[in-house]
Amino acid sequence: MKPDAAPRRVPLAQLPTPLLDVGGLLPPSTRLRVKRDDLTGAALSGNKVRKLEFLLAEAQERGLRRVVTCGGLQSNHCRATAIAARELGLDCTVVLRTATPPDREGPLTGNVALMRLVGAELRFVTPEQYAQRARLLPELAGTDGLVIPEGGSNALGAWGYLACVDELIVQWGTEPPTAIICATGSGGTLAGLAMGVRRRGLTIPVYGVCVCDDAPTFQGLVAQISAEAHARWPELPALAPSDVRVVEGWVGRGYALSTPDELADLAHVARTTGLVLDPVYTAKAFRALLRAPEAYGEAPLFVHTGGIFGLLAEPLQPAPEPG
Repeated sequence: MKPDAAPRRVPLAQLPTPLLDVGGLLPPSTRLRVKRDDLTGAALSGNKVRKLEFLLAEAQERGLRRVVTCGGLQSNHCRATAIAARELGLDCTVVLRTATPPDREGPLTGNVALMRLVGAELRFVTPEQYAQRARLLPELAGTDGLVIPEGGSNALGAWGYLACVDELIVQWGTEPPTAIICATGSGGTLAGLAMGVRRRGLTIPVYGVCVCDDAPTFQGLVAQISAEAHARWPELPALAPSDVRVVEGWVGRGYALSTPDELADLAHVARTTGLVLDPVYTAKAFRALLRAPEAYGEAPLFVHTGGIFGLLAEPLQPAPEPG
């Protein structure tokens, strides 16, 4: 493969992550491979670390002292940003969306506990306040801070999964997959994978299974990220919304809400294979493959984007049935 003029990155993730065959879940004629990006590190596990390698390199290059980012209460991205920033000697402020802020005197769990542990400044805001994050985050960043968008999903962050495609090409060698599937909640991972495949002249379809919102939302987000990346690095392909494959139907009760069926499938995968999914992202996305494998050909490749700390947050219960 011809090397590209990629932006600078700072090594944070443990790479390459394994590409493993996983049996016992799909029909015998189907070869399932899983890209274990839940193994990018321990506290830094998950897909967000790949994006942060590029995003935090920019903060270093600009001589900034802090980063500011945002997400849901148990955001994997915010946890990874807080820990990576601390490793690099940067301060971190995270804006966390929640209708009910945790009790300041009570125990913290999951990603929130890890963010507090590394000394990140936590700001809990209501969903209504969170809607104003485009104004709020730059105010918090000031002149010496870098604003990192939700999920690290912008043109620079997308380089994390542009590079991952090159890693995958080496790993699958002469046996490429018939499809690549990932969860999508902010669009950056899907954008990087889709651009990476197109950049290398491959025709492998890339599917993002939405865990919130809908297909038009993510098609627009990915096209926007792609356009910004192409403008900054013209050798990268620009994707139209119609180029972006988004799978609907697996959001369930909503973002970060589980149903009994979803939790049952999560447990089935774990007990059958030892593969631990998370209820917010990967379990929902994997159900698209588990329940309709024929849509992805005889050799699908699932990108496991991590999320174990959200799984360990309490309570792990299905959403209540409507009255």
